[in-house]
Amino acid sequence: MVWHVINGASINATDIYYISGLPNAFEFFFATIAVILSSYTAAYSIVGEKIQKSLEPLLSTPVSDGEIILGKAISAFIPSFTAVLLANSIYMALIDRVTYHLLGYSHYPNLSAVIVLLLLVSLGIIISIEVSTMSSARVNDPRSAHQLSMVGSIPFFIVYILTEISVISLTNTTLLIISGIVVAVDVLMYPIVIKTFSREMILTNWK
Repeated sequence: MVWHVINGASINATDIYYISGLPNAFEFFFATIAVILSSYTAAYSIVGEKIQKSLEPLLSTPVSDGEIILGKAISAFIPSFTAVLLANSIYMALIDRVTYHLLGYSHYPNLSAVIVLLLLVSLGIIISIEVSTMSSARVNDPRSAHQLSMVGSIPFFIVYILTEISVISLTNTTLLIISGIVVAVDVLMYPIVIKTFSREMILTNWK
C-alpha cells in the first residue's frame, strides 16, 4: 500500500485510515529493535571477553563493579542508539513522503517520535543492558547469554502487538506512562545488576 502511494497510485478511504494511524505503532517498533540490538553487544561484552581472555585484566584493576558495568553499558548503548536513530530517520522520511502526498502534511517530526526516540529507545537499551549484564555474568557461553537477555525485549513486543491489534493506542500520554514504567524498572534493576556482577566469582569460577 505504501509503495503504491509513493509511486502515485490511487488510494481509498481505508488506505487513508491505516496510513494516518499506523506510523506511531511502527515508531514504537524501533524501541523494540533497540532492545534487541543492545542485547547482542551487552551479552557478549562479558562472556565474549572472558572467552578471549581479555576480561581478567580489567577485573583486576582498582575500579568498582559499578564503573566496569557503566563502561560496558556505554559501549553497548552508543552503537545501538546510533543504528536505531539512522534507521528511524530513513523511516520518518518515507512516512513524511506518504503523508504529504496523501494528507497534505508531513507526519514527522512530532512529539510522539521525540518520546519514543529520546525516552523509550534510550530506556529500552538501558533495561536490555541490565538484563544482558545479569545473564552474561552467570553463563559461560555468549549464545546462552544472548538468549537469556532477550527476556528484556518481551514486554516491548507485547506492547507492539497490542497496538497492532488496536487493544491500546499509542498516544503521547500512553507513551509517557510506558516510559515511566520502564524508568522504574531500570532503577529497581540497577542494584540487582551490581549485586549479580561478582568479579570474584567470575575470576575464580570461570576456568
